[in-house]
Amino acid sequence: MKKRLALLLVAGISFSMLVGCTNNAPQTGNQPQGIQEEVKGNLPEGITVEEVEGLTVYTDLKNSPFEDSGLKITLKKGDGGYAKFVKTDLNGAETADYYLFDYENKNFEKYYYVSAMGTAYHYYYDLGNAKVVKVENKEGADVTQSLKDSGRLEGAQATIEKEIEELESYYSTYYKMTIEEAVAQK
Repeated sequence: MKKRLALLLVAGISFSMLVGCTNNAPQTGNQPQGIQEEVKGNLPEGITVEEVEGLTVYTDLKNSPFEDSGLKITLKKGDGGYAKFVKTDLNGAETADYYLFDYENKNFEKYYYVSAMGTAYHYYYDLGNAKVVKVENKEGADVTQSLKDSGRLEGAQATIEKEIEELESYYSTYYKMTIEEAVAQK
């Protein structure tokens, strides 16, 4: 199944390159023309990229740092920029779980859905102070104190720090820059 998907991906990219080459409009190498071909060509196997409404969207079904999942990464570059990592299944269908890096405000948000229990949590992490500052349940109620009281906040903090580290390592390995550098680009 993976081989067929890879062949379809290669065929689709080849076709789009052929269609793209028929454009007779003059282009200079210094002006951005959407996602430039050299960016597409330098991506590792399993990663695709497209531009959607001014956002750069990467889909990676092969190299995710998380077991049995892919990633859809949406970058808004420049002022007010962010990087949102949404877990997908291995076919690219998005799940509810996501991670949002907002370097301008030094915030990180994790949304985690526990399907077995039908619950969900929003974790808010201060990137500057390396600390979970707030946790909300799926209704938006602040449950930070109850997690502290039950001794689960420390475990959540450790998990989030590990996930941030894994995402940063993954991004620098496959995209050759930090997440923060990618967001800061204009």
